Amino acid sequence: MDARRSAGIALAGYGLLTLAALLGMGTPGGDYEPAKVSGFLAADHFPAAAVFGYVGVLASFGLLVFARGARRLVGDAADVVWALGIAATSAGVVGAVASAGIAVAAAESGSPVRDGVPLPVVQMLGEITGLVFACVPALFAGVIAIILARRSALPAWLRVFSVVAGVCGVLAPAFFTLFLFVLWTLVLGGWLAVNGHRLGVAEPVPVLV
Repeated sequence: MDARRSAGIALAGYGLLTLAALLGMGTPGGDYEPAKVSGFLAADHFPAAAVFGYVGVLASFGLLVFARGARRLVGDAADVVWALGIAATSAGVVGAVASAGIAVAAAESGSPVRDGVPLPVVQMLGEITGLVFACVPALFAGVIAIILARRSALPAWLRVFSVVAGVCGVLAPAFFTLFLFVLWTLVLGGWLAVNGHRLGVAEPVPVLV
């Protein structure tokens, strides 16, 4: 399959799987709700946290595939896109493992740890690891979106959307902008999956391995 079409499928997959991981892991964040934090630490939540932690890891690797294809569309900015893709993937993997790891650690350590760690501390850890999992990759991928808008042969409407979504990705730690960024991953991903093979390469790009 053409690398650009693969990039589209991977980007859309990243968006969908990231949402699934965020919902499935249930990592505390946002408004402090003691019942929600206690449920996250409950022993019976461990299987879901572990499974969706792996879903988050898989989602993050989608950004690497996306960057591999996207670098073919941006000419001499290819190395920058590739480096940003590696950074985004690394942050996503670390964040997914850390987010799920809070629940895993509570389950493996038993009630002395679950009962001994104050719930506000768990809330803070959940907020931080959630930022690393969802918002840091969005920041790096948001820069890729802006580069694509400036350097690729995407249609004008998609270039404009990419700029807006890229800014939303960079501002993702504010969280409310994250959802427009995720919508962009689905729109651009779907468009590339269907039309990516028609896009020409601005300049020859060396294949990095």
